[in-house]
Amino acid sequence: MAGRQIFPTLIGNERIRALFRNELDGGRIAHAYVLEGPRGSGKHTAARLICASMLCEKRKSAADPLPCGTCPSCRKILGEHSVDVLTVSRGTRATLGVDPIRRMRESLWVTPNDGDMKFYLIEDAHLMTAQAQNALLLSLEEPPPYVMILLLCEDASLLLETVRSRAPVLPMERFSPAFTEEWLAAGIKNPDREKIVKAAHLAAGSLGAAKSLYAGGGADLERYEAAGELARILLSGRRSEALVFGASLPKDRAGLRQILSLARVALRDVVAGKRNGELLFYGAKEGIPAYAKKISVRRAVELIALVGAAEEDLAANLSPSTVMTSLFAGSFAQ
Repeated sequence: MAGRQIFPTLIGNERIRALFRNELDGGRIAHAYVLEGPRGSGKHTAARLICASMLCEKRKSAADPLPCGTCPSCRKILGEHSVDVLTVSRGTRATLGVDPIRRMRESLWVTPNDGDMKFYLIEDAHLMTAQAQNALLLSLEEPPPYVMILLLCEDASLLLETVRSRAPVLPMERFSPAFTEEWLAAGIKNPDREKIVKAAHLAAGSLGAAKSLYAGGGADLERYEAAGELARILLSGRRSEALVFGASLPKDRAGLRQILSLARVALRDVVAGKRNGELLFYGAKEGIPAYAKKISVRRAVELIALVGAAEEDLAANLSPSTVMTSLFAGSFAQ
């Protein structure tokens, strides 16, 4: 397996490649993994590649990449036509409740149709209710030998510790704005340089998000801009602006959750900027904003924790207005 090309169509993410190469070499593949990263970071791509690799008909051939992408099994899985790759989704609901998890559990012992394994992709796993996560525990502890469960989530810290302890967390790589700019420009005929720079800087390290921002913008672009504004208000302590800004935020949980998640990345950049680390939200050339430079690392970490708590409150079905009122009250009280 050493030297063999692993996940050839996955951009970057060398740590995930190295982990799977080592686990395949040692025969230590886990029965469950958590793929963590923001929307557009490649979680679904990585999940499909993992599934295809496990059933690739050339998986024992060191001369071929893994997955090969050409055998019938790979074509089915990567083309999203395999009946052995099952998706567990919350649908239009704000959270992923216990009923879809119970239905998944009922089907676990149905043997695979085409190959030796079958897979469950649990989307938006960070939005699972506590009841749903507890219902999942037994399946994570003692699944059938032919089952692999892949939890796709934006923030693994929103999962119960009991869930995280039973499935290794694999963070998707977040790319620098400079890399994202080059990647976008390479795939676009006659690219708009200014638009590319803006999309790359606002994507918070996610290539998929950058591509979406460049192509359309609209509501997505507004959310990224709102995240930057939220970080500015929290960092500058502008209490007078908080009420008006809070009223302008989306009332749907999914939209607000995206803004909070991105704002947390912006706040993370404040810490990284003060420690000469790589920036994901702000541009490397401009650096962190002037108002952020006045904030201590300790204060930035406190704000990151407050935003994380707001995300947890939103996942626990608190109303968006209650979540934001609590966030601003907590930030200005400190």
